[in-house]
Amino acid sequence: MKYNLRIFLLLLSVLVGSFSTVIHTVVAQEITINSISTQSHLQLLKHPTKSATKNYKNSELRAFLTSKYDYWDARVLADFWGETVEDAKARMGRKILWGGENIAILEQLLVDARVLALRAVQTPRPGDSSPYKFYQDSTYNYNDAEALARFWGEKSAIDAKVRIERNLILGNDEVIDQALRYARSQKR
Repeated sequence: MKYNLRIFLLLLSVLVGSFSTVIHTVVAQEITINSISTQSHLQLLKHPTKSATKNYKNSELRAFLTSKYDYWDARVLADFWGETVEDAKARMGRKILWGGENIAILEQLLVDARVLALRAVQTPRPGDSSPYKFYQDSTYNYNDAEALARFWGEKSAIDAKVRIERNLILGNDEVIDQALRYARSQKR
């Protein structure tokens, strides 16, 4: 009898052990399947479709375009952030959409970017290529710089370019346009 009881207990432990292994295997497979499912959901969240990304970027750009900010604000921040003007516009639009303190932060970033850009503006030495990135991006040409130099009382067109550059950094393109209109009307 003792022998039969030992065999029965041994068989029972083998059965329970096998059953336990089966349960662990099934649970492990279920966890793996859930893990894979979760990972694929995370991949979808990390990599949204191009159309969703494009739509979001369009809403950011729309927010920028309907705001008080203009190209020159975005241009200054693009240099400051080391990105393209379009990306800077989208980033600005995102901050506008988020609202509140994000707009205050955007304003401060714009001040910081302008200060940094203004520090970089210097009168070039003879033989230097034009260091005026904003002037080069603008529609103003050498004849405009000459006319503005006369109007503003600057020594040369180069000095007018410095002033144009600074005004563009400050977002004062309207000031330049108005001065240019007056300068052209005086020339006649």
